[in-house]
Amino acid sequence: MEQQQEKIREAVESFRQDMLDFWKDLINFQAGSKEKDRMETLMEKVSAYLERQGMESELVESGAAPLIRAWSGKERAGQPILLSGHLDTVFPNGSYPADPFTIWEGKAYGPGVCDMKGGIVMAVYLARVLEKIGYDRHPIKLLFVPDEEITHQGSRAAQLLAEEARGCLCAFNLETGRMDNCLTVGRKGCMDVWITVHGKAGHVGNAYTRSANAIEEMAHKIIALRALTDLEKGRIVSTDIISGGTVSNAVADTCRIEVDCRYDYNEDKEKLQEAIRAICAETHVPGTRTEVEFPAFMPVFERTEGNDRLLDLVNQEARAFGIPAFGAAHPGGCSDASFMAQAGIPILDSVGVQGDGAHTLQEYAIVETMFERTMLLAAAICRL
Repeated sequence: MEQQQEKIREAVESFRQDMLDFWKDLINFQAGSKEKDRMETLMEKVSAYLERQGMESELVESGAAPLIRAWSGKERAGQPILLSGHLDTVFPNGSYPADPFTIWEGKAYGPGVCDMKGGIVMAVYLARVLEKIGYDRHPIKLLFVPDEEITHQGSRAAQLLAEEARGCLCAFNLETGRMDNCLTVGRKGCMDVWITVHGKAGHVGNAYTRSANAIEEMAHKIIALRALTDLEKGRIVSTDIISGGTVSNAVADTCRIEVDCRYDYNEDKEKLQEAIRAICAETHVPGTRTEVEFPAFMPVFERTEGNDRLLDLVNQEARAFGIPAFGAAHPGGCSDASFMAQAGIPILDSVGVQGDGAHTLQEYAIVETMFERTMLLAAAICRL
C-alpha cells in the first residue's frame, strides 16, 4: 500500500507544471454561461486538449453549447467511474482584465479558479495519474458541461447528466472544495419561480378607482410566499428580484418577481408548486390577474449510505497520507450531483480544489489542495 501511495505521489508531482499550465489556459479564456459562441469554442479547445493527452473525447449536442464526454481506459472491464464538472463561469468575457490568472502567496486568482476550472484540471489529471501508475480496473469517464451556472436552461445537459451516470460504479463531482474541510454527501433541491401580476394603469389622482395596482397585489403574494418557508422541514421560499411600475404618479399595471425555492426532499417540489399556484390563483386587488412559471429546477441530491461509504474511503486514504479527515456536508447550494444522483449511484461532491469567493471578483483557490486532492482521489479510486 505504501508503495502505491508513493507511486501516486510521484505521478502527481510529475504533472505539477502541466496542471498549472492547463489551469492558467482555462482561466485566461474568459467565457460566461450565457455566451454560447465562446462556450462552444472553450468546449472544443478542451476536447482537443483531452485528445492530445491520449484520451478518447467527443462533443455531445445538447441544444446549447455541447457537452464533453471523454474516456481514459475505456477498454477496462469494470464499471466506469465518472468524473464530472462544468467549464462555464458566472463572469462574461471582459469581466476581468486580459490574462487574469495569477498566483500569490499560495493562492490562485481568476474567474472560475475554484468554481470550478480547478476541478476540471483535477479530473483530467486524475485520469492521467491513474494511467501513469498502470491502473487497469475501471474505465474513467469524464463529463464536462457548459451551462451549470444557469441550471442548464435551454439545453438537455441535465437529462444527459442523468443518462451518462447510469451504469457507473460511482461519481466524483469536482465542484469547489469547501473551506470547512467537508466533502458534500447531499444537497438541497432548488426551483426557480417567475410570477407576473397584470393590473390596470391609471393616473393616481384622476383614475385611481378605475385602476388596479399590480404591485399591491404582488405584495400580498410575497407575504404568502414567505409563509411557505419552514426551516425545520428544510424548505426555503425567497423572493429575490422584483420589478414593476413606470412612474410614481401612475398606478402600476405590471409587477414581476423571481423566487428561489430550496427543499430537502424531492416530494416537496410538487407540494411547493401546488401551494404557489394556489397563492397566485387568489386575488386581493380586484382587476388584477396573475401568471406563474416554473422555468428550471434541480432535484435533491439525497444523502445515501453509498455516498457516506465514498467519504469513508477517501478519509481512509487521507489518514494514510497524514492528511486530516474530511467531515460530511449537506449544503443548501445546488450542483450537477443532483442530476447524476437520479441514476441511483453513489456520489461524492465538492472534491475539487479548495477555495472561496465564488461568483465574486475576489474568488481564489488554494493551490496545493489541487495536488493533494488529486493524490487522495487517485488512491481512493484504486481501492474501488
